Amino acid sequence: MSSKGYIEKLLSNYFLTNTHSSFEVDDENRIIILCPWNRNDARLVGKAEDKGFVDALNNIRLSNKFDAIFHTDANLVEFIYAFLDPTDDNEKEIIDRNFWFHYSGRRYNCYFAEPTDRLYAIAKSFERLHYELHSRSVRQIAAFKNYTNVDDSNERRKAYFDKRVPRSFFVQCPEPSDDALIEALARHMNFAMTSYDRGSPTIQLYEDSESPEKPEPIRYIEGAFPDEFSVPEMDDFLLKLLEVGRVTSARFSFVYYYQVLEYAGYYHIDAETRSKLKRFLKDPTVINCSEDKISELLNLLPSLNHNDEVKIRKMISAYCDPSVIWKEIENDKDFFSNSHCFEGGFETKALISNSTDLLSWNTMWMPKLYDYLTKIRNALVHARERRENKVILPTLTNNRNLERLTPLIRRMAEQIALGATK
Repeated sequence: MSSKGYIEKLLSNYFLTNTHSSFEVDDENRIIILCPWNRNDARLVGKAEDKGFVDALNNIRLSNKFDAIFHTDANLVEFIYAFLDPTDDNEKEIIDRNFWFHYSGRRYNCYFAEPTDRLYAIAKSFERLHYELHSRSVRQIAAFKNYTNVDDSNERRKAYFDKRVPRSFFVQCPEPSDDALIEALARHMNFAMTSYDRGSPTIQLYEDSESPEKPEPIRYIEGAFPDEFSVPEMDDFLLKLLEVGRVTSARFSFVYYYQVLEYAGYYHIDAETRSKLKRFLKDPTVINCSEDKISELLNLLPSLNHNDEVKIRKMISAYCDPSVIWKEIENDKDFFSNSHCFEGGFETKALISNSTDLLSWNTMWMPKLYDYLTKIRNALVHARERRENKVILPTLTNNRNLERLTPLIRRMAEQIALGATK
C-alpha cells in the first residue's frame, strides 16, 4: 500500500502547479486525483508504477478555464479537440492547419496535430463522476478515453475511429504563460480565426462555476392559483416581448422587459389627460374653432408632449402596484439592500435599506425604482457611449446578478402590459 507521503513526493511537481487538486489512495492501491480541473465532476485514476501516468501529471498544469492541458516543461498549451474525418470537405481543411499568431509583442506558433502521449495518459485515467451540463469538465475527453480502449470496443466504435484522425490544437508560447494571458490570447485568436474562416473551431473559455445562493422565486403572487381569469386583449408586440423575456438568458430578459416599459411609455397618455382629451373631442362646438376651444387645445398639448422619461415614469406610477413589486424585493431583500459591482465597472447602489418595509417602500418607490432600472439598462446596451463609461460585461458573474433582478422587472412589465390595454 503506497503511503500518502510517498505519493506526495512522487507527484510533487503536479501538486506544486495544481494547488486546487488533492488525492487519495483506494483499497486497490490506485492514486485518485480529485478535482483535476478544479471541478468536482471528474477525477483521474492511475497507479504509482504507471510511468506514463506519473510523467503526465508531473509535467502538466490544469485549469477550469480551459479544456486543455498546459505542458509546463515546454511552454505548450494543448487544447483538447476532436476526431476529424479527412474525407469531409470542412474538416480536412483543419486537420493540418498551422499558423503564427502575433499578440501583445509576442509570436505564437499555433497548429492542429496528433495529441501528445500525456493527453492519452490523462484521457485513459479520466473518470466522470456526475454530469453538470453548464459546467462539465473537458467534455471532449470522453472520445479520447474511448480511443485508448478501442481494442476492447464494439465494431461500431472501431469503425468510427478507423475513418478519423485525432487532433489537439496547440499553442506554443515563447515563455511561461498564466491563465489571464492565455484567456486574453484566446479571445483575440477566436476573433481572428472566425473572421477569416466562419467554420473555424474556437477555444472554449469558462468562468468560475460556483454560484451564490439565491432565493426561490415567488410562485403565487396572490397566494394561490385563481379559479377564473379575465384578461383583456393585449398588445401583440408586448406579448411577444414578454414571451421572449421568459425563455432567454438573464441579460437579454432584462433588456426585453425594459422594452415593455419603453414601448408602453411611448404611447402612454395619463388618465387625467386622456379624460380631458375625450371631453374636448366630444364637444359638439369644437367644429367652430372658437378662440376658447383653440386655447383649451393648446393647454392640452403640453400634457401630450412630455419626453419619454416623463411618460415612462407616469405609466409606471399608473399601472404598477408597489405592494406587488415589494413582494419580489422582499423575497430577495439581502440582494436589493446591498450595492453590487459588475464586471465592467458599473455599480448599483442599494435600492432599499435593511429597515425598509412595505409602508416606507410605498412612499419612496418612484422615481427611485425607475432610475435604478434605467441605469442598469443603459450599462447593458450603451457600452462605451459617452453617457455610460462603465458597463455590464457579458460574463457569468454578471448574468447571475441579473438573474436576481429579472423577477422584479418582469413583474413590472407584466403589470404594464395589462394596464396598457385599458
